[in-house]
Amino acid sequence: MHWTALALILALAVLVRAVPLTYSHFWDETVFLQHAGVILDGRANYQEFFLRPPLLSVLYALGFALWDNIYVANIVQAVVTTLGVLFAFLYVRGAFGAVPGIAAAFLFAFTPYLVETSHELLTDMPAVALMLAAMWLFDKPGPRFAILAGAAYALAVQTRFTSLFLIVYFALDASLSLKKLRQLAILGVAAGVTIAPYLIWVRWNYGSFLFPFVLARRIVTEWTAPVAARFYFDAMLEIFPPSLRLLFALGLLLLVMRWNAALGSQTKRQLVLLTWGLAFLAYMLTIGHKEVRYLLPLAIPVVIISAMSVTALFRWIARQERPVWVAGTLFGVAVAVADYASPLQKLRDPWTDRSESEEVQIAGYLREHSTPADTIYAAHNFPVLAFYSGRTTVSLLPIQAEFEQVWHQAMAQPGFLVYYPPAGIKETHSKNPHFMPDQQFIDASPEFRLVRSFPSATVYHYEPAGL
Repeated sequence: MHWTALALILALAVLVRAVPLTYSHFWDETVFLQHAGVILDGRANYQEFFLRPPLLSVLYALGFALWDNIYVANIVQAVVTTLGVLFAFLYVRGAFGAVPGIAAAFLFAFTPYLVETSHELLTDMPAVALMLAAMWLFDKPGPRFAILAGAAYALAVQTRFTSLFLIVYFALDASLSLKKLRQLAILGVAAGVTIAPYLIWVRWNYGSFLFPFVLARRIVTEWTAPVAARFYFDAMLEIFPPSLRLLFALGLLLLVMRWNAALGSQTKRQLVLLTWGLAFLAYMLTIGHKEVRYLLPLAIPVVIISAMSVTALFRWIARQERPVWVAGTLFGVAVAVADYASPLQKLRDPWTDRSESEEVQIAGYLREHSTPADTIYAAHNFPVLAFYSGRTTVSLLPIQAEFEQVWHQAMAQPGFLVYYPPAGIKETHSKNPHFMPDQQFIDASPEFRLVRSFPSATVYHYEPAGL
């Protein structure tokens, strides 16, 4: 029976994660799409491999190799993130039973924020899926599964660098049983072997095995505007709907009630998950740059502990008289519809979205009015411009602090400048959102000639002095 329920959950989960199949994508999404193109056809107009983990782009490239259509990325993303639902079920079923497993699968499948971020072409939910895979494999006895767990863990790290923190969970889990210390050692070796080719490639290209890890850390701690710690406490209200927060609170209450009793294996496992979640939150609070999606690994302990609450409530209701049982069931269905049915509503809308955002329109204009010899310069949205135009693109962000001293060297080739007035930029994480070149600088420089205005940006033809 639970396999039938799981199959239905998985089918709906992959569908709500795939649609709408979208043509226009934003900044971070286009970085991974661009990298897929670099991997697949060797394009050299723009890349951020020095900063971004590679695995998600590799998966997109494999998809594009089968079908050269931008919609493939949505399909690949949906399949990979739906694996998180499957691995959540497998992990919870092995540790706590089939009923909690189905509850966890349901919550992972239809919690609205998890669905939304699973649809976006970002690394957060694919990394969570691989983390759950590693946790499930680590739970199974024998060196073979420890090797597979290490490989899954290494792949999670190559999807999102903060997945490294999962090692704390493995260490906490292994501390409950001496038998698992051997599993932990094998996992560490397998993870090292799996990630070694990537680290060697990094060393070969950038001179240090840890270059992307260090640079990524510096960007979110030194080079972006810090965000107050309160942001993450508000973010948890955005990630987890009211019923999930109540279920999690009930799960914590049940843990407290069992504290004075002999702790069983299930209670110990929940305490491990809770401890790891709190440690992860504490670590994320130390990072100045904060975004809601950065907290998605917290869905693992929150959903699993909440699934245990669902099971406890289900069993309590099942023991009651028929009127109470019926009322409780109807109330549960009503709550499920209120908090978890919204992702299904978009299935009534068109399943494809060919609309072009303004950034994509600008890139299309540049593609049509430039030559392959032209270079595009921008301090904002440059990955979008690079991916959709196919032209060589240079980010001006790295030279903002000394722009007026080095801009001639950085902008040595003719082409186009896309200028975004600060008032029109909806979101920026820069410490100084007053990007250079600004309007005053452009107006005073004969190298720039206005060619097209868009609602939020202006395109200038750029001709370096002396050419």
